[in-house]
Amino acid sequence: MNSYAKKKFLPMIRELKWTDMHDLIDNYYGYYDELEDDPDIGLAFYRIKPEYRNEVEWFASLYEEVISGNAVAVVAEEDGRAVGLCDIHRIRPNSELDHVGTLGIAIIRQYRNRGIGKELIRKALELSRGKFEIVKLEVFAVNSRAISVYRKAGFKEYGIFPDSLRRGERYYDQILMYYRLDGETG
Repeated sequence: MNSYAKKKFLPMIRELKWTDMHDLIDNYYGYYDELEDDPDIGLAFYRIKPEYRNEVEWFASLYEEVISGNAVAVVAEEDGRAVGLCDIHRIRPNSELDHVGTLGIAIIRQYRNRGIGKELIRKALELSRGKFEIVKLEVFAVNSRAISVYRKAGFKEYGIFPDSLRRGERYYDQILMYYRLDGETG
């Protein structure tokens, strides 16, 4: 196999657009279906799938946060469809915590393990410079692939939140990680 055939072709990574709403909501609903196959999926869910109007409100809120400068959001787009989202939200605007953002990321199943998460995180952190000083995240301790991606991106662990999520009768620990946009450690 030549090197051209081995190359991974990544979707376009770009900033969020209003027209991404329906794709991202459909993606979110798909995670509920995936949960039935993989109870260890690394996302936290509502006990009952939200109604579509609630998801429209979620998207409108995200979009408004981006416009107001309290969030950055990037998507992976392939064939005109948003297949992944990475966003960083200001924890509490206009407070002593407004220098800290929280990162979230989700990629639909068939696009995982192709380097898309790495690129989404890279772009989101790039857009966060000058808006945030520190970005934090929580990741399921059983999600070794995601933990590896975060470490390679420069995130450092600062603790474990034991039993932070209960799914049915099972509890999951979350690893707490942070990234300093100013490059300092500690």
